[in-house]
Amino acid sequence: MESLISSLDYVQFNFTTLFGDLKSVEFPAEIWGEMCEGTGVDGSSLGFLRTEQSDMRVLPDASTYAPLPWDDRVARIICDMADNEGAPHPLCPRSILKREITKARGLGYEYRTRPELEWYFLNDDYTPADDGGYMDTLPFDGYSFLRRSVIDDLREMGAGVKTIHHENGPGQQEFEFTPDDALRQADNVQTAKMVTKTDSLMEGVVSTFMPKPLPEEAGSGLHIHQYLAEGGENIFADPDEGISGFLVHFVGGLMEHVDAMTAILNPTTNSYRRLVPGHEAPVYKSWGVANRTALIRIPGYERSARVEYRATDCSTNIYLASALLLAAGMDGVRRGIEPNTPTTENVEKMTEKRKKELGITRLPGDLGEALDHLEGSGFVRDLLGGDLVETWLEHKRSEYREYLDAERLGESEARQWELKRYLERV
Repeated sequence: MESLISSLDYVQFNFTTLFGDLKSVEFPAEIWGEMCEGTGVDGSSLGFLRTEQSDMRVLPDASTYAPLPWDDRVARIICDMADNEGAPHPLCPRSILKREITKARGLGYEYRTRPELEWYFLNDDYTPADDGGYMDTLPFDGYSFLRRSVIDDLREMGAGVKTIHHENGPGQQEFEFTPDDALRQADNVQTAKMVTKTDSLMEGVVSTFMPKPLPEEAGSGLHIHQYLAEGGENIFADPDEGISGFLVHFVGGLMEHVDAMTAILNPTTNSYRRLVPGHEAPVYKSWGVANRTALIRIPGYERSARVEYRATDCSTNIYLASALLLAAGMDGVRRGIEPNTPTTENVEKMTEKRKKELGITRLPGDLGEALDHLEGSGFVRDLLGGDLVETWLEHKRSEYREYLDAERLGESEARQWELKRYLERV
């Protein structure tokens, strides 16, 4: 590490707050010897802790070292949050994911993910930067060069990328990673959002991962494909049935806990503007093979079975989201939870009678409802810790009250409140 640092002028420690914001503290490379074991930060200013409990430390993970593509004088290193004794802090999202991955490995399982990120390129007046549609080419895909620049930088920083293309909405983009360890992928998602916004800033374009920035256009999701292996073999697959009983019970666990998890997987008021019928965003708790209207899709065009969770969006904290999905799935496996009946039908067009026959119910319809489910969940509280859940509830209920105050003044005021709060931050 010392030889790498010696070629730099600055080192940037990156870390993620409880609510998913990527933060950094930077220092001259020449004092690496003083900083290599971490540094202190004010947890209260970052939203982690009360003022009287504000001391935290960031501890660098050397495996995440990567020079910044736009400034080769600077390299970033991703950090975990620790208490003053150097132990993982109970409110550190990255440490929580590491803990759940370690639990799974202790049982012999490897958890890998493949996120798909969607976002918009906008002009400075927040109108779409191009008129393209799904998988368009030039001249309609007017910012393919910028999207490609983002991917070049991500690959230079060590991320594996599979496909990139224009999405449904004007100005909307998508790329998906290649499968990788869930912790590395969570780091990749945070890196991708930083790179996308930085490259866009340099071109005079606004990039937003806000779930529903344009009321009449498609929302932007964060689909998370999940893979589980034992001894290098995919245990979601069955040579005869295609999908295994293990996969079915994993889905059962997700279904069992999804209401309580939604407040973290979809943590903004704007998240629920995306989760509406007609835009390939799930509304109901359903699952099935090759069904893009389902909450949980088992893709039908690849030989390797996997679980795709489709409701999440990029306002989530990817570390907490990944930890919750893994823990809920493994709870389903441990308890042998059977999910509701799978379907290949269009769930949005089903009659209420048909949904009842299949055991399909609706996802929480707004942030307030989702927070109520979170507050009553012993599973999530045990997994994430009481302090984290109470901090989350306090912060998000305040946020929801602000939104409701704006909404009482009218739909236009509510939209403006969301744009100001989420568009450039998410």
